[in-house]
Amino acid sequence: MIDMQNSYFEFPELAQVRDELVGSVNELIHAAHESGRPVVLVRTEHARDGSTWTLNMCEDGQGFAFPGTDQSRFLDGLATGDHVEVVKTRDSAFFRTDLAAELHRLGATHMLVCGVSTHSCVSQTAIDGFAADFHVAVARGAVSSDNSELSEALLEFLRDQMRQPLLDQPQSVDLLRTGRWPA
Repeated sequence: MIDMQNSYFEFPELAQVRDELVGSVNELIHAAHESGRPVVLVRTEHARDGSTWTLNMCEDGQGFAFPGTDQSRFLDGLATGDHVEVVKTRDSAFFRTDLAAELHRLGATHMLVCGVSTHSCVSQTAIDGFAADFHVAVARGAVSSDNSELSEALLEFLRDQMRQPLLDQPQSVDLLRTGRWPA
């Protein structure tokens, strides 16, 4: 689960779908737990001193999601208990994190990605998951973005070039319950 934290829902487009998205993500988390599958919660956090900022953040002189702030916290109502947590500073949850090592430790070879923002953090994590030799599917019913046009283009790229299944909510829940990877 990628970046379901307060900072991203400051965008009006995401604020409008917040409750629905939390419900969809929670449904996936519960299905994973019921089936004994691990859940990894990923969130973005940046140092106030700028040492973890991206180039555009440095150019703008503006960071976000600083440790201990409301922006860095997971959304209220999100099922966040008893999970592995990974903190990242870039779009990809694999970049300079221990995500790949955690997934290997958990015995994972496949991953279902959900969260925000589809056009950046979700898609980049899916791309890097592919590069790290994980089978990746995107829970299309549990992702959202403030840039729908770019999101659709990247989802098509993931499907066509990376051969990553794009699953609706019932398909995602079924995958978590049964472990049957879509053909």
